[in-house]
Amino acid sequence: MKIGSETILLLKNFASINTNIVFKPGDCVSTISNAKNIFAKATIKESIPNEFAVYDLNSMLAMLTLMDNQEVEFTDKCLNVTSSAGRFEYYYSSPEIVTAAPAGEIEHIDVYKFKLTAEDVQMIMKAAAITGAPTVSVTNKNQSVILSVSDRKNDTAANFRKSLGTSFDNFDVFIAVENLKVIPDAYDVSVAKTPNGKAKFLYFKHESKQLQYWIAAEPGSVV
Repeated sequence: MKIGSETILLLKNFASINTNIVFKPGDCVSTISNAKNIFAKATIKESIPNEFAVYDLNSMLAMLTLMDNQEVEFTDKCLNVTSSAGRFEYYYSSPEIVTAAPAGEIEHIDVYKFKLTAEDVQMIMKAAAITGAPTVSVTNKNQSVILSVSDRKNDTAANFRKSLGTSFDNFDVFIAVENLKVIPDAYDVSVAKTPNGKAKFLYFKHESKQLQYWIAAEPGSVV
């Protein structure tokens, strides 16, 4: 089997969330951060034949990208990564020492939906880097919904703002910039909460691919 470049890019993104991962049989991959505040799930083009755990995903990806035209064989104990240059053997980790993502998805209620283009996501990330702001907020004030990259504890700090539209629902949700681990692309985004209202988050659903992120809101968020 060959592992395509699109899957490699996705797994590099997942490695930024958590270097631990458990692969399940099939074409669905998911990961969760050690703090349990970022959950991501995607469908890939390849089909994984067996379950196995990886402790250091970056190390495995380095082996998968070092050689051109590599073929990957999934054995019971390891990956065999082979090309004309030679062969790597990457042995699986014990499932007990890795953080496995939960099965299924997070059931949630969408309170407010909006779209972000790839350029929007890139701008948010650049704005955070330029201003040094620690949070990304989506807030409805006077029925005007604003996305802001700011320091919520300092009203005079440099910030970035983008108008998203209007809403009659009251909400003020903010996430840590360091948790915005999405691949810069186009998404349908929701201010969301679990049915019991205990968990609040920003939910990112890719516009055209089967890729989703649930990013937990910081304490003090209101939905």
